[in-house]
Amino acid sequence: MMKTIDLRQTVAELVRTYPELRAILAALGFVKILDPMAMKVMGNIMTLPRGAAVCKIPMEKILQELNAHGFHVIGQDERSVRTEKLRSYIDRLSDGEPLESVRQDFVREFDHVSALEIADAEQLLIRSGVPMKQVQKLCDVHSALFHGRTETEAVPCGGKGRGDAAENLSDPDLPAGHPLHLLRAENSGLESVLDELDVQCQKEEMDAEQIWSLLQRFNEVRLHYAKKEELLMSILYRCGVTGPSQVMWGVDDEIKKELGTLTRAVSEDRDNAVLYKGRIAALSGRAREMIYKEERILFPLCMRYFTEEDWKCVYRDFPEMGLGFSVEMDRWEAGEEWAAKKWEKASHQDILDGRVILPTGELTVKQLRSVLSLLPVDITFIDQDDTLRFFVNEGKVFPRPKAALGRDVAECHPPQIIPVVRNLIADFRKKKRTSLEVARYIMGRPVLVKYLAVYDADGAYQGTVEIVQECSHILELFSKQHSSLKSL
Repeated sequence: MMKTIDLRQTVAELVRTYPELRAILAALGFVKILDPMAMKVMGNIMTLPRGAAVCKIPMEKILQELNAHGFHVIGQDERSVRTEKLRSYIDRLSDGEPLESVRQDFVREFDHVSALEIADAEQLLIRSGVPMKQVQKLCDVHSALFHGRTETEAVPCGGKGRGDAAENLSDPDLPAGHPLHLLRAENSGLESVLDELDVQCQKEEMDAEQIWSLLQRFNEVRLHYAKKEELLMSILYRCGVTGPSQVMWGVDDEIKKELGTLTRAVSEDRDNAVLYKGRIAALSGRAREMIYKEERILFPLCMRYFTEEDWKCVYRDFPEMGLGFSVEMDRWEAGEEWAAKKWEKASHQDILDGRVILPTGELTVKQLRSVLSLLPVDITFIDQDDTLRFFVNEGKVFPRPKAALGRDVAECHPPQIIPVVRNLIADFRKKKRTSLEVARYIMGRPVLVKYLAVYDADGAYQGTVEIVQECSHILELFSKQHSSLKSL
């Protein structure tokens, strides 16, 4: 007689039907759940897949053991099974298993699964409470699956996505100047830099000056990642596709941090290029993997979800964000027309007619705009609902695309920074503190960041202002003054 296990039933129901299952599950590691008291409480609400997640037991191991004891398993939720398999790979990596070993099993298990399905499973892991750093470990695992595949194979595309967004990703089908053309051109430029770096790293005698020059060019990847994070990922957030963006953003930050460390080391002493050769080669490999992830996962996701207006909004902000690797900004006529109409509308309504009345005087909006444009700082205002409402970006320290306006402040920061931002705003609301200053070097430049809580006349929280200033010029002036005084 066939014994059937329905994964939709609770553990308690299954054990009541098949008492011999208790010993099988105990051997697999379900010891706590099978305790009589725990069985009364947890066993009546927990299914095997959920129990596997809690006990960190690979679902595939459970299925193999049940099959070995003659059980026929039904009711498998493919989505849940994929998620639990991914969780098992994270556990294996955390336990120190070599990356290549995990990659081999991943490719075998997920050979016929699309990038979108994997991205969906990663998002479920994040929502279930798996730390972002843990999910990021999968990034170097699953990119191996898509090497050599076409976009169509990596992400099945059928018909139209949301709005007018076409899903065919072949370059001839995209107009000249389209953001994806520009991003792919940057990736091509980055690959050329990485090719030269790899050649140098393979030589017995490296050219340290050449390594230094290549690392400086490599740093232009920061412009590319900024556009990806600030423009593409924010729209995916709005569409509810947060998992892939959060994971990639975290890996981007790791790449930028390591690149900064290596750049500083070689800048201080060219001989360090030889000492750090292995790390430079490894970083080149990580950057190549990110190119694959963008081409096979991120860009197809954008094509699936973005509307035509979304792409035009992205295009409008490209000049502000800057282009790297000698890529030139081609004109996208539809994007230019859209941006011109937006500006014309804003000019008539806000600049020519409006006036701002203040306690110490008044200005037209046009005058106010001109005054703000002279300030050598970046100013950003987040309102009482944590929404980015206004910025001026004359200091040019951090990129500030217009697309960020109206966005939740959490969507403007890397995943690991979001809790810090939330806690700071919470403190401002409760008046535990009213300001915060942070001084740090960013790419060798001294930068001062001030966060100030804004309250109305009655003391009610109105929002937060962030003021960012690049201080090189100020330090130089003080240094010159100090030198002059010493010479007297």
